Amino acid sequence: MISYGPILGVLSLRLRLYTRASETLATVGKNGTKIFSLPRRAFLADLGSWCGAGLVMTGIYYAFFTPYPSTGVKVMMACTALGVLSGILGYLSMERRLVEVLQKKGTLGLPAGRQLTVSRKITILVSAVTSIMALTILMMVFLDMYELVGLGGESTIYWGIFKEITFALVILLGISLFIVHCFSKNLKAVMDTQLGAMDEISRGNLEKQVPIVTNDEFAHLAEKTNQMMEGLKERDFCRASFDSYVSPEVSRKILNDSVAPAGELLDVSVLFCDLRNYTGFAEKHSPRETVDMLNRYFTAMAQVIRAHNGVVLQFIGDEIEAVFGAPEPDANHPDHAVAAALEMDRALKRFNKERRERGETEIRHGIGIHTGEVLAGNVGSDQRKTYAMLGDTVNLASRLQTLTKSLDTHILISQATRVRLTDQDMKIRPMGRHILKGKVNQVEVYAVRK
Repeated sequence: MISYGPILGVLSLRLRLYTRASETLATVGKNGTKIFSLPRRAFLADLGSWCGAGLVMTGIYYAFFTPYPSTGVKVMMACTALGVLSGILGYLSMERRLVEVLQKKGTLGLPAGRQLTVSRKITILVSAVTSIMALTILMMVFLDMYELVGLGGESTIYWGIFKEITFALVILLGISLFIVHCFSKNLKAVMDTQLGAMDEISRGNLEKQVPIVTNDEFAHLAEKTNQMMEGLKERDFCRASFDSYVSPEVSRKILNDSVAPAGELLDVSVLFCDLRNYTGFAEKHSPRETVDMLNRYFTAMAQVIRAHNGVVLQFIGDEIEAVFGAPEPDANHPDHAVAAALEMDRALKRFNKERRERGETEIRHGIGIHTGEVLAGNVGSDQRKTYAMLGDTVNLASRLQTLTKSLDTHILISQATRVRLTDQDMKIRPMGRHILKGKVNQVEVYAVRK
C-alpha cells in the first residue's frame, strides 16, 4: 500500500493545479493573452508530477523491498508513459475549457509569443502516443525476456508475458483513441465558431466578430475573418454613402464596371423639372432656409420618380434631371415618365399645403419630357467622371421644361413621347408648334394633365 502514496500525491497536486487554472480562467480579461499558456502548463505539470512519482516509487521499492533489478526501469517507464499520456489529456482538457471560456468572453486579440500550430500539435500528439506505445511495449518485452533467461523459461511464464503485453497494448490503444477523440472535439468546437461567424456574414450581420479562442492557425483565421468583416462594413458604408450621391442603379453599374468605355446608345425618356422664381426665393431667404426647402422638395420629387421606375441622374441647382428606361431597360418608359410627372404635380400640392400651414410661401415648378435615343456613359476627366446621358434628346427635354414658363403650364411633352403613350386616361392638349433654342425646325408640344 505504501507505493500508492506517490499516486495519491500526483492526484492531489493535479487537483490543486486544476483549481488554480479555474481561478485564472475566471479572470480572463485581467490576464491578457497569458491564459493561452495554460494548456502547456497543464501538460508539463502532469509529466513532471508522474515522473516525480516514478522516482519516489522506485526509491520506496528499493528501500523497503527486494525487487528485481529491472523493477526500477519498469516503474519509471510506466510513470513516464502515464505522464506523457495524462499530460496530453490535460493539455486537451485545458484547451477545451479555454475555448469555452473565450467563446463567452469574446476576446479578439491575437495571443502574444510563439504559437503552437495545428500541424505541430498533430505531429507532437501522434509522435508522443506512438513513441510511448512502442517504447513501453518493447521495454516490457525486453525486460521480461531478460528475466526469463534467468528463470529457466517455463511455459507459464511465457503465457504471463503474453497476457501482460496484451493488457498493456489494449490500455495504451484505448487511451490513445480517447486522446484523438478529445482533440477532434476541440477542433470541431473551434471550427463551429468560425462557421457560425461565416453564417452570420452570409446573413448580412457584420457586427458579431469571431472570438479568438486558440493560439494556432485558427487564431489567424479568426483575425482575418474579423478584418474581412470590417472591410465589408467599410464597403457597405462607402456604397451607402455613394448611393446618397448617385442613384443606386447608377452606382451598381459603376461599381460593377459595366459602363461601356465608349458609352452605349439607349432608348429612353428624359425628364427635366425646374423650380419657378427660384432666384427671388433665394433672395428673400437665408442660405440655410433655401437649402432646407430644396432638400425637402428634392426628397419628395425623387421618391415619386423612383416609384415610377425612374432614376434621378443629378440635381443641378434647383433643377432635377431624371431618366426612364436606363440604366435598366423599360419598354413602357414614356408612360412611366409622364405618370411620374403627373404624380410630381400632386406631390407639389401636398408640399405646398405643408408650407402654407407653416406660414411659408408656395413654390411652383415646370416639367419637360422628351423620348428618344441618348448616349449613356462616363463623362469627365481622368481624375473625375460622372455617369451622364448625352444627345439631342436630353437637350430637347431641357428646352421643353423652359417652354412651360411661356406657355403657363406645368407639364409639356414632345410629339415623340406623345405617340408612344399607351395610357388612354391621360388628358393631353396640343400646344402648337414652337421654335426651341438651338433647334432649326419647329417642335410640336403637348400639355398633360389627368
